[in-house]
Amino acid sequence: MGVTAAAYHGPGWRARPGRHEDDIAAGGNWAPFGVSRDFDRLTDVALHCPPAALLTAGEPDALQHLERLDHTALRRDMDALAEAYGTLGVTVHTLPAPEPPGSNPYRGANAMYARDLLWMTRAGAVIPRMASAVRAGEELQTLRLCARLGIPVARTVGADGVFEGADAHWLRSDLVAVGLGARTNESGARQIADEAGQQGARLLRLSVPTGVQHLLGVLQVLDADLLAARTSIMDQAEIRHLRELGFTVVDIPESEEVSTHLAFNFVTVAPRAVLMPTGSRATADLLSRHGVECVARVPIPELTKGAGGIACATGILARTPGGLR
Repeated sequence: MGVTAAAYHGPGWRARPGRHEDDIAAGGNWAPFGVSRDFDRLTDVALHCPPAALLTAGEPDALQHLERLDHTALRRDMDALAEAYGTLGVTVHTLPAPEPPGSNPYRGANAMYARDLLWMTRAGAVIPRMASAVRAGEELQTLRLCARLGIPVARTVGADGVFEGADAHWLRSDLVAVGLGARTNESGARQIADEAGQQGARLLRLSVPTGVQHLLGVLQVLDADLLAARTSIMDQAEIRHLRELGFTVVDIPESEEVSTHLAFNFVTVAPRAVLMPTGSRATADLLSRHGVECVARVPIPELTKGAGGIACATGILARTPGGLR
């Protein structure tokens, strides 16, 4: 009986067809969330506001914040961001609250910057290994989110690698850019290269300038052939290479609007459509000359005190081809 039973791969055995990405796209077993191009229409995001006690668990510098954060004001900023996404037809999911801190009393105090806490692919989420001891353990919040929503984990960065989600962009479905700097090291980049390769994409290594946290802070994806970059502080050879790859690179000049109001910290919500913080009019006007529309602006005075903006605060969960609904 054993050799003919389905349990032992007899005639009744049904082999699983296709690839893992096919399972996700079909839904049913896994949530059909994924990203393969960072200019596609945004459909699902994760947001989070840490508990009040965590925002005052230490001095701002110990928490990696610029100033003391007020929970009520931060909640107001995050609610405004969630409302803007809802108006644009984007579904907002809430990152789970942090577990008790354990050995890290500050764990979760920076989890409002959810972009760092995962990198979505068409095969599921890549769970990072945060570079800072202050943020160690925040990865558990992402794992719990994935479990709750049914998002598969494609990979967890490990060994001596560090990697944060804001250091990776899907420039095209076959090309991933990763920023090397204080938040992502070569070991982390190799692990991302391996994952991208399994999904049919190659890795483009770029350098993150000193004084900038992530690649997201100097490079943004606007459309299939259009990028925005703070070119004056980036490696010029890398900018030339991006142009050689067929991208038009919009030069965003350094200004108080960029450095203080975080105007460059915008979110691409559809091809050539962006959500920006208030105080970004000059940057929006510059983008408009390249056919990019600012579809909404959100005030985030408290969020910026933690050293991040709306792009940092937006955990990207799913994109789909097409424009805004």
